[in-house]
Amino acid sequence: MIVSFMVVCLLGIFFKPAVIRTDHNTRLAAFFRWQSGQIRFVNSVTERPVTIRFNIGRRFHGFSFFTDETTEAYYTHGLYDMNETVVEESTDHLSFCSVKGISLEIGFYTIEVKDGCLEVALLWTL
Repeated sequence: MIVSFMVVCLLGIFFKPAVIRTDHNTRLAAFFRWQSGQIRFVNSVTERPVTIRFNIGRRFHGFSFFTDETTEAYYTHGLYDMNETVVEESTDHLSFCSVKGISLEIGFYTIEVKDGCLEVALLWTL
C-alpha cells in the first residue's frame, strides 16, 4: 500500500495525465511536466495567424501570444499588452473553437481540427 502510494506520487511529479477532446474524438494523453505546447489558428475576423505557446508544469502556464498588432488590438481593444497579461495565467483546461482550423502541438502529440472545437484538460494538478 505504501509502495503504491509512493509510485503514484513519483508519477505525479513527472507525468501529467490529460484528456484531449475534439468534436469527433476523445483520447487520454500523458505529458511530462517540462514539456511545452503551442496552439496555432487564424483569427476569423482579422484573417491573421495567432500562435499561443505555453509550458506544462503543475498546470498549463507561461503563456506567450504571437500575432500582428491589429489582431492583438482585436482581443485587447488596445487597452493592455497581451503578453504581460497572459504570462501570469495558469489553468488546467484549454479550450478553443475555430471555423478555419486549429493546430495543437503539445508534448508528443499533434492534433488538427477544422471547423470545430478542441479541449485539453489535465486530470490532476498535483
